[in-house]
Amino acid sequence: MRVFVTGATGYLGRAIAARLVKSGYEVHGLTRKNDRAEALRAIGVRPLVGDIRLPASYVAELKNCDAVIHAADFETEVAKRDQMALEAIRSGVVDGRVRHVLFTSSVWVHGDTGAAVEDETDAPKPAEVVSWRPAHEEVALDLVEHEAHVSVMRPGLVYGGWGGIFGGWFRDIREGLPIGVPGDGRQRWNLVHRDDVAEGYRLALEHGRGGQRYLLVDESRFTALDLAEAAARAAGGDVRILTREQTLERYGKSGLAMMLDQRMTSARARRELGWVPMHSSFVAEAAELHREWTTGKAVLA
Repeated sequence: MRVFVTGATGYLGRAIAARLVKSGYEVHGLTRKNDRAEALRAIGVRPLVGDIRLPASYVAELKNCDAVIHAADFETEVAKRDQMALEAIRSGVVDGRVRHVLFTSSVWVHGDTGAAVEDETDAPKPAEVVSWRPAHEEVALDLVEHEAHVSVMRPGLVYGGWGGIFGGWFRDIREGLPIGVPGDGRQRWNLVHRDDVAEGYRLALEHGRGGQRYLLVDESRFTALDLAEAAARAAGGDVRILTREQTLERYGKSGLAMMLDQRMTSARARRELGWVPMHSSFVAEAAELHREWTTGKAVLA
């Protein structure tokens, strides 16, 4: 199977692309920068330099693939660029050979769950920063009408490797800053290791039922403060509780989503995909994760 991956040099997309290559897929990876194309070749991915905003730079190759995994993470104009990616994917389904689509969403579409444990059947209550995601999920799922197998993936907060919120925490400590914990720190976060996410996408590509959403979380139930203190111990830093105003200043609107108290279950992914996460405790692995981050930053530099 020939698979097209958007954001293939990004934090999540790179891990997914590498996992698929190891499983024998022919992977074509979209990247915006020429200097990152060689990094994709090094892991067995066939790079394509293009930009989501310029469909002509990549849509022909996308149409000639059997599957598309949309894993791009945009820094600006997020909703607009995500919509443009969906339009290109739709073109690949309607006018090309694409028959499998994996669309990346987020646990933040569930909003605050409080004491409830939610799954994919619960109505979305998205945080403001991802308020557009439920509608985009529906656009992706509509492609089922064109005989495409579509899976909407909702990973938790991803850790492992060099990026994400937790990579940012390690970077803050290296720069002499305390880890900033939004809110009172008692909110529970839903986590998942990057390698487990990549395996979940592989399984969804091979076994996913058309038109389904899949939560990928390790169900560890740590609070934000638990996680921050573990990261601080591992990296030799401090923790600071942030007010709402300080949270907005440091993290922007994403900080408000980081204040959500959430409990999720990945029972559907475990049951239908056979997904079994190999990592289940950021707290227990924090020291190793910090060493991995330090090595990863050195390699990237």
